[in-house]
Amino acid sequence: MSNKYNIPDQEKKRQDFWYENNVYAFDLENKDNKPIFSIDTPPPTVSGKLHIGHVFSYTQAEAMARFKRMMGYNVFYPVGFDDNGIPTEILVEKELKIRIRDVERQEFVQKCLEVTKKHRGLYQDLMKSFGFSMDFTRAYSTISPEVQKIAQQRFIELYQGKSDLGAKINKKEFPALWCTKNQTTIAQAETEDKEFNEFFNDIRFTLANGDDLIIATTRPELMPACVACFVHPDDERYADLIGSDVTTALGDKVPLLADDKVKMDKGTGAVMCCSYGDETDVYWIMKHQLPTKIIVNRYGKIENSHIEEIEWLKIADAREKIMELLESKGAVVKRTAIIQSKAITERGKVPVEIIPVHQWFVDILDHKEDLYKLNDKMTWYPEFMKKRSTDWIQNLEWDWNISRSRKFGIPIPVWYSKKTDEVILPSLEQLPVDPSTDKPDTLPANHTYDDIYAETMVLDTWFTSGLTPVINQQKLKNDGCDINITPMTLRVQAHDIIRTWLLYTTLQAFYRTGDIAFNDVMISGHVLAGKGEKISKSKGNAKFGPEQLHKQFGADATRYWALTGQLGKDIIFDEATLKNGRKLIMKLRNSFNFVKMHLEDYDPSTANHYANRENLYPTDAWLLDNLNKTIEKMTDYLERYEFGLAKIAFEDFFRHDFCDNYLEIVKLRLYKPELFDNGIEQRKSAQHVLYHAYNAIIKLIAPYLPHVTEGIYQDYFAAGEGVKSIHTAAYPKANKYQDTHEEAMENIKQIISDVRWYKTENQLSLGAELESLTIQWPEEYLNTIKLFHDDIRGVTKAKTISFEASDTVVVICS
Repeated sequence: MSNKYNIPDQEKKRQDFWYENNVYAFDLENKDNKPIFSIDTPPPTVSGKLHIGHVFSYTQAEAMARFKRMMGYNVFYPVGFDDNGIPTEILVEKELKIRIRDVERQEFVQKCLEVTKKHRGLYQDLMKSFGFSMDFTRAYSTISPEVQKIAQQRFIELYQGKSDLGAKINKKEFPALWCTKNQTTIAQAETEDKEFNEFFNDIRFTLANGDDLIIATTRPELMPACVACFVHPDDERYADLIGSDVTTALGDKVPLLADDKVKMDKGTGAVMCCSYGDETDVYWIMKHQLPTKIIVNRYGKIENSHIEEIEWLKIADAREKIMELLESKGAVVKRTAIIQSKAITERGKVPVEIIPVHQWFVDILDHKEDLYKLNDKMTWYPEFMKKRSTDWIQNLEWDWNISRSRKFGIPIPVWYSKKTDEVILPSLEQLPVDPSTDKPDTLPANHTYDDIYAETMVLDTWFTSGLTPVINQQKLKNDGCDINITPMTLRVQAHDIIRTWLLYTTLQAFYRTGDIAFNDVMISGHVLAGKGEKISKSKGNAKFGPEQLHKQFGADATRYWALTGQLGKDIIFDEATLKNGRKLIMKLRNSFNFVKMHLEDYDPSTANHYANRENLYPTDAWLLDNLNKTIEKMTDYLERYEFGLAKIAFEDFFRHDFCDNYLEIVKLRLYKPELFDNGIEQRKSAQHVLYHAYNAIIKLIAPYLPHVTEGIYQDYFAAGEGVKSIHTAAYPKANKYQDTHEEAMENIKQIISDVRWYKTENQLSLGAELESLTIQWPEEYLNTIKLFHDDIRGVTKAKTISFEASDTVVVICS
């Protein structure tokens, strides 16, 4: 290994070596009968570029894949690309400078396919540049014909009810969450909360007895759609009036009804119900079978309100305009400025509206209890993330809307009869199909192709992503592999998609097999610019993207940073951690150069002799004891996916025990064994430990820093072990260890520290010789300290050393 370590060149060299030698290949035949470890990897959305969060979470999963390979598993680690959906459509519009509404569907789909193919390649190249050991030969695309067939077949199976649970997909007109910007329905999981400056408006309605009824609302623009007012059944203020009419401030008469969802202590205890302001309105209208008045259209404008002042206005404008109208009528009692949290669409970033539309739904509300049980059956890392999933399931109020009004996506495989409205499905052999261009291979009786029309909506991309275990299994089947990988061993993902990817994969697996989709769930956090502050170009805090990180620090240093975090917890981006990673890389190389120099005449045949602890010099035995303790700790942590704690254990051993103490202590024994009685044997003892300890050191940290450790391994250790790559070598196993020298070594380290302090205070170099060194120590420790005589002499450069029993601890230098 050259003294000059050119990071880009060296890392690219190692990556080429791995791919040329199929180091990461999954053994389709499993010839060695290894246990299978399969990883369900989140397919990144093809929306432009991978961001720093991808590198953060993927590195954590990737390190576990490397660890498991070294632990003797046949690791199946595929990767996919989620390249259909609103983000992809936005990317294509931006990149090609077109507007989706100006392009015919088939032409737009073709453009999307071309753009996504290019970006999949860019994503893959970036992943490889960080040393990600995914199986790129089995990469999948969620818009590929193969995946389209899987998704469409699953749709048909759920619609036809081909399981003990019966049909689980149906189409109905139902109030659905709607994105007015992207012109499509969305699922509850595709919303997020945002705070807005709004007003709490107290509006005067009139009771049947002529008294005022004050209604508090933040959405006065929906008053033309008011179909009822509600109070709590136990509210004595309104007990005699329930069932009578109320006249709204616009003059419409609506019934006053009772429902226990009303909060008596909020406002006046009376609320209006409109179609539709929120989920509670939907609930009341359904429960009490109320009529509807729909006045918000798909573009977020007021329509059919019969109020001239607000007709065709955008919602926000209509809100202010109707307040002016109500003010003129004297109906406004009070306006109170508030900060209101509203649901906005995840992609469009506009407030969610609720509009009745014909949509396809997957039943989820009927199976909450089943989902709770599946949550309990999976092992969560960290454990507290299970509660986040359980809480989300508990708060679900809608079935899963899986249809989207978009151009680019997997078409819903349905045609309809113009005569009877019945649903017409393709045969499974015909899949994948696009109903807008294809025809069913079988028609209902007395039908021609002129008697049918196509479904124009596409599947929610989460419907497809929820089938990743099936997609991965199919990839193996395509290669003639009959190994069953479901349920997969590990699901890795960030905490924000627990409510989507994890939930929908769990639901799909339950409907398919009645069981879990994976055994373990490993949840990562997010990367923040500061406390609670997301990294964002718009905020000017996105100093580093993946490309910039790679260029400035390299893959290994970036991986070091990513593996500093704790599972499930967000991490603040810290450039200092990347610099520490670079320092660790240099320390590994520099210490290796020292080790290699002193192993030039190492005789491996002495291994059996020094495997007997009694033949080791005490310092050497101490180092191996601490090495075995570190192996034990790291293995335990990594088996629990606690990579951050494992890294701390490694650095504590490598930086302090090995470099700061051991190498400094044994230097003279290695350089000048002739200065000591039995010095040749002492040098061989140190060489034995250097070889075995350093071989273990690079293997322990290999999952974290794969490039630099591979370089060291190939430079010295690979040939002797006859193993192709460090990443296919066995992970170190802890041998039995004793702590007989631990206490003595703490005393030795204190002696060395006192001597170094003396030299510094007297402006002597640390390498300066001492005429004599007197060690005064409690008698019960002296005998064990004396065992280290030669190493104390070597590191302190004392010509003579004397030991004296004392009640106090004193080191006298001269």
